[in-house]
Amino acid sequence: MMVPNKKHLLMVLTLIIVGCVPTVTELAESEPETIIANKEELLKGENISDEIIQAIVSAHNNLGTKALADGDYSSAELQFNNVLKIQTKNKSAKYGLAMISGHRFFKKGSNSALWKALEQYGKAAYYNPEKNEPYYWMGRTYEKKDSKDFELIIESYQKSLEGILDENLTKDTEQRLSIMLKKQKIYEDFWK
Repeated sequence: MMVPNKKHLLMVLTLIIVGCVPTVTELAESEPETIIANKEELLKGENISDEIIQAIVSAHNNLGTKALADGDYSSAELQFNNVLKIQTKNKSAKYGLAMISGHRFFKKGSNSALWKALEQYGKAAYYNPEKNEPYYWMGRTYEKKDSKDFELIIESYQKSLEGILDENLTKDTEQRLSIMLKKQKIYEDFWK
């Protein structure tokens, strides 16, 4: 059996240790707060790598997404705006800001605010066509605006179920859609 020399052993140990340290990209996912806390240090110097910039953008987006999910719109808005300072065309940040704006208008509840909410949810759907949460909120908005506008409500809920939607929203959407379909049938049967 061959016994490695000290230089070879040191090189192998270094590779093992370096391989165990998470990359800046991995930290942006697992510990975005760490990236943001060290943002100024990471951005020092002349030749900042694209990986560093993308990690900072991802960290802000991850924190913004979490804050949005928690209903902390001010924190989410701050994070998404920080992304747009670095990447003005970042669709994830624009999606988040459109959702926040839509939620704020939805909460106001006036007829004009509900139309603005629909516009914002439409923008969010444009910025991230893979996510169907905006369609769920469009359905909720149409329902709040006019609960007898069955076609638009039903169409929105059906569209939201066609793509990525978290488990809780999926259940809620299915229940709301079922109720709307029953109401639509009762309404149509009444006018026959």
